Amino acid sequence: MGAAYDVLIVGAGPGGSAAAHALAQRGLNVLLLDKAHFPRDKTCGDGLTPRAVGVLDEMGVLNELCRVGQGVQRFVVISPRRARTQAPIPTERPLPVRALVVPRLILDDRLRALAVQAGAQCLEGAHVADLKPEGKGVIAEVERADKRERYTASLAIVATGANTRLLRAIGVLKDQPKVLVASRAYFEGVRNLEDAWTLRFDHAPMPGYGWIFPTGRDTANIGVGYFKEDRHQSAHRAFERFVASPALRERLSCATRTSPVKGYPLRDDFLTAPTFSERVLLVGEAAGLVNPLTGEGIDYALESGRLAAAHAAEMLERGDFSVESHRAYDRALRERYQALFEFCLTVRRWLVRPFLLDVLVWLANYRTDLRTNLARVVLGGASVRGRLTAKRVLRALLLKQ
Repeated sequence: MGAAYDVLIVGAGPGGSAAAHALAQRGLNVLLLDKAHFPRDKTCGDGLTPRAVGVLDEMGVLNELCRVGQGVQRFVVISPRRARTQAPIPTERPLPVRALVVPRLILDDRLRALAVQAGAQCLEGAHVADLKPEGKGVIAEVERADKRERYTASLAIVATGANTRLLRAIGVLKDQPKVLVASRAYFEGVRNLEDAWTLRFDHAPMPGYGWIFPTGRDTANIGVGYFKEDRHQSAHRAFERFVASPALRERLSCATRTSPVKGYPLRDDFLTAPTFSERVLLVGEAAGLVNPLTGEGIDYALESGRLAAAHAAEMLERGDFSVESHRAYDRALRERYQALFEFCLTVRRWLVRPFLLDVLVWLANYRTDLRTNLARVVLGGASVRGRLTAKRVLRALLLKQ
């Protein structure tokens, strides 16, 4: 089978578009496929952490996004008993903003367009029904405009987010993984809106939190996310309880909801998730790369998309599509994220205790180093090596790192 493309990429969200952009910049022949027509909305908290901001700067699109997004310089945490602490968002290098809030309707379309500008071809409204290795490449069966088409490439990258239908169809996933769940809506006319990411643990399910992320002077993305232990618990009901709580009732007394309430799942199973199959690399949430503590995934999607592009380019250059070559990609992901995800998962198990959260937030107001460590945990920048025990987690939070 002759390959018409070097790489097929399924999914034009941040991970897929970042991969397409990086590959196209290298002069490779890339086809980006997405079932939606852009611009399209994507249910999300819309937060871009310093990690994401750094990648967007490297891609050359940060300044443009700063003009259409809301810059955020600090974060606020409110404990179950309404103790409050705040700190600047930590960043490793000087950039126009420390963090951003950009609605996915804007972000995803801009990143897709950036990939196309770099030379990638994009087919919208293209539903990938099957993806399988065949001969010296991979073949995608695509349903588009009531027609069934076939596209071939040497390699595929799958960036389909939490939707596991394709991964189960091609045998990469055997079972549906457990997920975090979240629900959000947009509001305008929000009173006393701070220029900060506000994370509230009062009136939110545990383990989980509610958020208020500003999208403008008086507009915000407001939502709630949590690990769903009870299958009968509804993310929509959790959202309604959160926005009706005394803490938000005053802020929203003159506000108007400008979008439907939308719920969505989040895959955070990277520690046990497959990251590849024959001639296929998985990026972002398709590889379970969602922070198990915060539900954040855009930064990991961007980073893993560019990492997958680098490995794909190397495989193409060497003509080496062996299992070991695929495993090199998995090792690179594990080296970068394994300790972080283990740490955040262990913290999540501990912070389900409201008393501990109250104590940590109270202490943070007296300890600058603890506030910094809490910020690093919240933003996925913490790193702990070695065996994780309750003692090590507490030391990581309470002591300078």
